[in-house]
Amino acid sequence: MAPARVLFVDHAPARGGAENSLLLLLEYLERSRFTPELATQPGTLSDGARALGIVVHELPLQRLYGEPTAAWRLARGATALASIVRNRGISLLHCNTVRASVYAAAAAQLTRRPLVWHVRDILPRGLYTRALCAASTMVIAVSRAAAVPLPCAEKVRVVYNGVRAADFGIERRQPAAALRAAWGIPPDALLIGHVARLQPWKGQHDVVAVAARLARERPNVYFALIGGDIFADASAYERALRAAIAESGVAERIVLTGHQTDIPATLAALDVLVHASRNDPFPRILLEAAAAGLPIVAYGGGGVPEVLSHERTALLVPSEDRRALADALRRLIADPNLRRTLGAAARADISVRFDVRSLTRQIEQVLDHALA
Repeated sequence: MAPARVLFVDHAPARGGAENSLLLLLEYLERSRFTPELATQPGTLSDGARALGIVVHELPLQRLYGEPTAAWRLARGATALASIVRNRGISLLHCNTVRASVYAAAAAQLTRRPLVWHVRDILPRGLYTRALCAASTMVIAVSRAAAVPLPCAEKVRVVYNGVRAADFGIERRQPAAALRAAWGIPPDALLIGHVARLQPWKGQHDVVAVAARLARERPNVYFALIGGDIFADASAYERALRAAIAESGVAERIVLTGHQTDIPATLAALDVLVHASRNDPFPRILLEAAAAGLPIVAYGGGGVPEVLSHERTALLVPSEDRRALADALRRLIADPNLRRTLGAAARADISVRFDVRSLTRQIEQVLDHALA
């Protein structure tokens, strides 16, 4: 039997956590069973897929929400997708992001093909979730936290994002040293990093507030806010962050690095990872930091407790509790043995539970179910 041809749809021109997870899925999908193709906009996601040998269809999957021409944009994008489905003999559509799901659902209806909706957000119940649940043959949720609000439990399967732990080995230390030097971090400093694209819900402002306390107490502690405005929607937030850093009183020890493409080297440059996102459905950076053996302090909302275990593989604190976040970081700053213990336990746990190969096999089972 010939492999089923699957069209993956993602609107993003840049690569965030959802896109990096998709690229790993495309890489490890069993080619004897599935032939993946990708429909997306031009950018680093399409470049990454081509590097894997994936056929890429570049389409203008433009913004819909709040746009006066949304109906025309949707009709044009869905028609283009439907044309690809028919011309390429596509058997199944898989949508990877919220905007892409609207286009893909319309194309699936036009072509009478099954649709797998990959839910990577904690979504409120409303018209969108009801419509996508109705349009989807199967639904993949990246965590139980993302699955619970969906009004179609009978279609939902929870499959976590996977990680390739080998990407985060000791060979990344040399480029990491160059990064620390470029950021102006002294060789003997303890560097606490927060890695996320710039968005208010990602919590960079909480880290600045905590850094203002801890940097005064500990002269050898530095903070790096690692991430940029990759989707060109956070310029006002970036200005506010820069102002908060300038007013913190310790601006010389808080670095705003901008977007970094070499995440293994970036994580190797850190001594501790702090994660301050609010209600994050399944933070990919926690998988990667754990794979790198980093000790982690994180807000414990959303899907975070499904990734990390308090006091065993990380220190988790209540969401938006800056005092608790600072206290947990103090523990790690003062206790090198605890840092080593948590980092080693996290790496061992993540390498087994979130292995990309085994999780890709689970996604393939969902695709099979949808095709059947």
